[in-house]
Amino acid sequence: MRPWSDITRLYVLAGSFLSLCLVAVMLQFYYFLLLPFALLLLWITIQKPRYILYFLAFATPLSVHLIDERYSTINLSIPTEPIIIILFLGVLLKFFQAKKLPWKAMGTILSILLLVDFSWLFITTLTSSMPVISGKYLLMKSWYIVVFYFLLSRYFQQEKIIKHFLWSFITAVCILVGYTLWQHAQEGFGRAASYTAMRPFLPDHGMYAACISFVIPVLLVFTIQGKRINYSPFLRVICGALFVYLLVAVALSFTRASWVSIAVSLIIYIALVLKIRFHYLLILGGLMVGFLAQNLVDIQTDLSRNKKESDDNIENHLQSVGNVSSDPSNLERINRWSCAVQMVKQKPITGWGPGTYTFNYGQFQLPHQMTIISTNAGTLGGVHSEYLRPLSESGIPGVLLYLSIVIYVISLGFKHQRLLTGSAKVLSLSAFLGLTTYFVHGLLNNYSEFDKIAVPLYSFMAILTALEMNRKHVEEDHQE
Repeated sequence: MRPWSDITRLYVLAGSFLSLCLVAVMLQFYYFLLLPFALLLLWITIQKPRYILYFLAFATPLSVHLIDERYSTINLSIPTEPIIIILFLGVLLKFFQAKKLPWKAMGTILSILLLVDFSWLFITTLTSSMPVISGKYLLMKSWYIVVFYFLLSRYFQQEKIIKHFLWSFITAVCILVGYTLWQHAQEGFGRAASYTAMRPFLPDHGMYAACISFVIPVLLVFTIQGKRINYSPFLRVICGALFVYLLVAVALSFTRASWVSIAVSLIIYIALVLKIRFHYLLILGGLMVGFLAQNLVDIQTDLSRNKKESDDNIENHLQSVGNVSSDPSNLERINRWSCAVQMVKQKPITGWGPGTYTFNYGQFQLPHQMTIISTNAGTLGGVHSEYLRPLSESGIPGVLLYLSIVIYVISLGFKHQRLLTGSAKVLSLSAFLGLTTYFVHGLLNNYSEFDKIAVPLYSFMAILTALEMNRKHVEEDHQE
């Protein structure tokens, strides 16, 4: 019997697949029609993972959070999280097969801090008040760290990959902003409409503004220093135009935390241009904390006189940041922060467990601190702080580890501006300033469990780590 030719096999395969598609349509199982795309995605993931990472950078701002009410366990961002999980499993499998871990990347100080922080999260998961919730949170964090920090830190040792990744993310953010502004314009750019205009891509304006804020400093640096990375004058003009475009978008988001974070990022940029050392800023910060502590009573009195509330007027809305007497949003934050402090008093070392604040804070609310938007059951979300979240969920060691990561990233950013040159210096500055926007924003909100924030957060850290590894490699070559 003659063996089948390749063309015959192709016809049989195509016919079989079309028959299965017909059966799937008859049974209303439409997900089967996505099988070719899934197989193509799997092949690219195995053969060309770099392109999948570009795709994830582009898809993250435009992903949709899927909640299937029929299955309470299905709660994913589509299409990003399933792909991230596949990549995560693939990376782990490759490590096990090779029996070799990326010791070079793991040996950097930032990597060690992230691993120690993750180890403490694992310990506090074992002691958690809700082990299942904490286990899910730990698993979610593990795939973001593995894929967007350790895997990317390997690829980012090539600067062209950093640029491609950043532009994939920037392009998607610009599309997201275009959609949001169009939706917002239908309602006359009012404050109330700004809270939902970005749906279904993001749940609220705070996360939307935080996501945009990551790339605003990147575009500013590309505009001013783009010549060092071989950008033409025309491309630098494009970067400047996109910078203004996104700046307007953040202004119209009515997100006060992002306004403050961008201002702080700009101040740090000026400090770097003036070549001010990091330890001087630490001393200044210490003096400011001392001044605030010394004049706390007077400051509280002044704040109590501020009656500016959230408003369609941007100037009044900005002034309402300091209103702690009547603004419901500010008062509710104080309520959540107070709950976090009360929670850590009961469990100061291990906390209540990663991811459990939302389910536990209700019992710690004090009647005189509750607001018109509080609920007795405490069902309205998180702690509104990236710093108080680890305090309440992982105890005092948890918040100290998180602070260590933040402080080291800032010190590394300043260090790179002294030691790096050329395009590496520009790329490091871009990533560093992008991270500072979220470190400041994190004082008032916490979104790092969502892909919209976790992807830029860990990938920007990976940029700093990759550039640091390149710098050390050059130093070692010179020493030899």
